[in-house]
Amino acid sequence: MSATDSKGRLVDAAKILTAHWQEVQELWRDANCDRFEKHVMEPLTLDIKNALLAMDQIDMALTHARRDCSTREDMSL
Repeated sequence: MSATDSKGRLVDAAKILTAHWQEVQELWRDANCDRFEKHVMEPLTLDIKNALLAMDQIDMALTHARRDCSTREDMSL
């Protein structure tokens, strides 16, 4: 699985999670819901955003490495 595929799967999972959380919030509105959102959902959302940024950086690094390796192979021929 490529970094791009993994990123796509994470984006899809985050969309599903967000949709389900919005459904839950329509029925669950109390102090516990607010605490759950503050202590679980908000940090998780931030972690997902950071993971997506890291995946972009990994993808760029892999792209550069592949390009550098193919350039070196071409020079050795």
